[in-house]
Amino acid sequence: MDVAFVVDEIVNPEDLEKFRKQYAEESRRGAPAAQTAFYYAHALIKSTKEDVRTGIYILESLLKRVESDMPKRDYVYYLAIAHTRIKEYDRALEYINILLSAESDNHQALDLKELIEQRMKRDGLVGLALTFGFGGAAILGVAAAAVMAIKKK
Repeated sequence: MDVAFVVDEIVNPEDLEKFRKQYAEESRRGAPAAQTAFYYAHALIKSTKEDVRTGIYILESLLKRVESDMPKRDYVYYLAIAHTRIKEYDRALEYINILLSAESDNHQALDLKELIEQRMKRDGLVGLALTFGFGGAAILGVAAAAVMAIKKK
């Protein structure tokens, strides 16, 4: 599948609502299952910029969970996609580089990195990739630790 299609895909509003309801229902009973949270976040990152930010928050929360029924590399990959969608290319590159440090032959990640770099050039933001704040470094540190744990398995 074309990585640009994955990045630019728009969620069906009915699907988003279905995942939102399931997430809300499980949240009322406690913490939603990782899979439910992931599906909701995945739908959110295909929606409006505000929804993408909510999806990023959920994915970052999932990365911090000790237990999970979803591979953490999926969270890192979709965080890179989400940041690409909202043109935060520096953060997108950080996440995709973390994934590639654990899985250097991951073709999806390599394709996404190429797309991010193309869009950075297109949007004239190459220099911004060198700068990101301390908060970003802390979150990326958690992501790196999660992916490295996967690599050791």
